[in-house]
Amino acid sequence: MVSLNIPIYTLLSLFLVSTVDASKDGYQIYHADDFPVQACTGVIGKTATFFGSDVKNGFCDVKNQPALGTMAECIEMMMKYKNKDSRKLFLASCKKSKLTQDEYFAALQNATDFGFVNTTAEKGFNKTEIYDKPILLTQMKVDRAYDAVATRWYNYNYAQWFGIALMCYWFGVLFISGAINLCYFLFPGFIKSFKGKLVNTFRLYFTLPALFGKTHVHHKAIFKHVFVMFPTRLESIIVFGWFAMALIMCCTNYVHVVPNYIWPDRSNELGRKVADRTGQIVMWLMPPLVLFTGRNNFMQWISGWPYARFVYIHKWISRIVFFMSIAHAVGMTYNGKKLGKYESRFLEPYVRWGTVSIACMGIMCFQSLMYFRRNNYELFILIHVLMAVFAIGGLWIHARPQHFHYFMIATVSVWVFDRVIRIARLASFGLRTAQVQLIANETVKVTVPRPAWWVPFPGCHAFIHFMRPTCFWQSHPFTIVDSVAETRTITFYLKVKGGMTHGLYQYLSKQPSQTASIKVSVEGPYGNPVAINRFESSVFIAGGNGVPGLYYEATSIAKRFGESRPIKFYWVIRHYRSLDWFYQELQKLQDLPSIKPIVYVTQPHIGLTEPIETNITDDELEQEEEQEKKSDTYEKEDYIVKRRKQMSHVEFREYRPDFYKIVADEIKETVTPLAIASCAHGSMVDDVRKSVADHLNDSQYRIELFEQIQGW
Repeated sequence: MVSLNIPIYTLLSLFLVSTVDASKDGYQIYHADDFPVQACTGVIGKTATFFGSDVKNGFCDVKNQPALGTMAECIEMMMKYKNKDSRKLFLASCKKSKLTQDEYFAALQNATDFGFVNTTAEKGFNKTEIYDKPILLTQMKVDRAYDAVATRWYNYNYAQWFGIALMCYWFGVLFISGAINLCYFLFPGFIKSFKGKLVNTFRLYFTLPALFGKTHVHHKAIFKHVFVMFPTRLESIIVFGWFAMALIMCCTNYVHVVPNYIWPDRSNELGRKVADRTGQIVMWLMPPLVLFTGRNNFMQWISGWPYARFVYIHKWISRIVFFMSIAHAVGMTYNGKKLGKYESRFLEPYVRWGTVSIACMGIMCFQSLMYFRRNNYELFILIHVLMAVFAIGGLWIHARPQHFHYFMIATVSVWVFDRVIRIARLASFGLRTAQVQLIANETVKVTVPRPAWWVPFPGCHAFIHFMRPTCFWQSHPFTIVDSVAETRTITFYLKVKGGMTHGLYQYLSKQPSQTASIKVSVEGPYGNPVAINRFESSVFIAGGNGVPGLYYEATSIAKRFGESRPIKFYWVIRHYRSLDWFYQELQKLQDLPSIKPIVYVTQPHIGLTEPIETNITDDELEQEEEQEKKSDTYEKEDYIVKRRKQMSHVEFREYRPDFYKIVADEIKETVTPLAIASCAHGSMVDDVRKSVADHLNDSQYRIELFEQIQGW
């Protein structure tokens, strides 16, 4: 038999080395040579008792002629149809007993001369008592014993191969994606050559659109409290391919053996085989399940995929793992009930902890619904981590008796690796004093000095910890912008919502000039560069607080390529006060003539004097706008005129934009390959995606979409 080296798996998938010797007590791949001796031992033991349970290698004992003779009879039958090396394999198993081939044949001849006894016809025969005569076996009984053993352990092999295949599916997809992503940077001309009706048709129906209609980033509400975010069609195809593999691998290729000395009942046999396969496949899926949700997921660096896509895949792997665990539990329960072992098994700690693990998995799957994440994200994270600890810990204890716990070592190693890197990132950045300011009653601007070596890049983000008693343990991702006013300084723009940002809003609103100095630490930078700068023209579409990352990207391109790369920069804001928190950055665009900034102000008379309302509905917005129109507008109009005069290089448009039409027009008018980047409200981003997909054929050039917003 060949052992799978679990440290190799850990090294390849995690770049960590686990000191595990799987050759002693780990996973095994079984072969035909493993079955004859085990099958004969099992079927003889089910038929008669030749020695006590405390005797080892009793069938190798030359002094126990009935046992050795019966074993020789079985082995010789095995050689006829199942394995020609059965005799050699049995003698090899008797090395410690020093059984010779001559002694083996002598015992067989002795049993033949005495006569093999049919135990079913033997009066007074008691299977549980020591028997002193060789017993008669039929060829069919021996053959079926071999089949029973072989199908059991081959099912274990299938579990290993299928688990490896399901794990490698993701790494294969990710490496392919990484190769494509690399081509965008190293061979942009090759990527831009993929154009025309055939390519565009494929992109229109398979890679670009949302799964249904146009809804992707924008959350859909079902029954008011159930929120759904649909994936793209490409993401759906990738996940469905893996799901189909998992379904086929869990539901097919089971063999029923009749008669079966191990599991006499058909449902009992299949229940155990389903349980064995699903349980072992789960082990293979646990390390990538944890890896994909980590912030320091090295596959994100390789593939170029956004973190949101890994979270989406993590959700589906976790759901399948949960249902496989249910199938494992049901199969083992049915098997135990049929054998009369259910109660005794459930008294074992490993079974109880397995039950705890499944219960925690179920809670995590239910609790991860968007309703809970949106209403209290911090509570969701706390419960999710706590349940994960019990789920993995319970699975570790459950798997240990069968020596399957090595995958839990790998799983925990993944988690520890991520946490160690996160702590190292925080420690390397250090604890620094940030200037935190509330601007326009809607945005918290955080300015932090950074170490000289800590250099952000366009499109990156970081997690910021505010060292305040109410939220120091919380960290949320925000886009980073290298400050336009100070060197070695980074700036965050936090939209005031609920939770931590609303707590900052309440604190800052009571401070002089709505500004305070707060100790912070920053974990990052995270994210991957995108190949927008490889395209001759670009259009950036930002909404609200989605502007910093796109601004950073656009200005980087403008500084590098100058006027040779025309850039359209759209920003949609609700009211003119939003200009205050991004005023310095917008003013800097005067020095970059290749960028044409266009700002849409959808409700120009709203938000100039009133406090912010973070959970306002569309109907309340309309009422607010009507009230503003009735109030004194002199001060507001004076403010608007002043701001527009200061920003004469910016084109202002006071209405809601139709980005489906705007993007269509940009595609029709382009005379070069065009990159379109978006980071805005979900419905706006979905309009952009839909328009790009629908209008690919309106240009003879390659049109590429870079969706920068991330939601999970």
